[in-house]
Amino acid sequence: MPPYFGKCTKNTSMKSRYHLSILAIIVLLFFCLYFSSNDFRRVVFRSTEIDSIGHIISFFCLTWVLHSILKLPLFNTMLTVAFYGVLTELGQYYLGFRSAQVSDFISDLIGIALFGIIRWSILMYRNRSSNKAVK
Repeated sequence: MPPYFGKCTKNTSMKSRYHLSILAIIVLLFFCLYFSSNDFRRVVFRSTEIDSIGHIISFFCLTWVLHSILKLPLFNTMLTVAFYGVLTELGQYYLGFRSAQVSDFISDLIGIALFGIIRWSILMYRNRSSNKAVK
């Protein structure tokens, strides 16, 4: 058996905690929306199409996966995924059976920004916690 099997490094456990915390945040947000009052649910879903919610969730997840796999800086990942969003809408403009919508692109940007804000908040919290531990 190779020596790396069965070993759990600190970096691996931190990554798994990070991924679990992101998943917990997503699930918590979903349940907050689902179990919210009927008035709030009507206001949110009346002005927002289910297509926009799908774009937000999919681009949030896409940014998360690419940032985790490619290990690019957060800003570069967000910029790359935003460029991909532009390209998909431009591609849909030229397809006869699809239509490009600015609202879809805005939903893409909201999903990307939501991941960026959550990731940045986690990084700031870690830096603050590590600075307190050093002092």
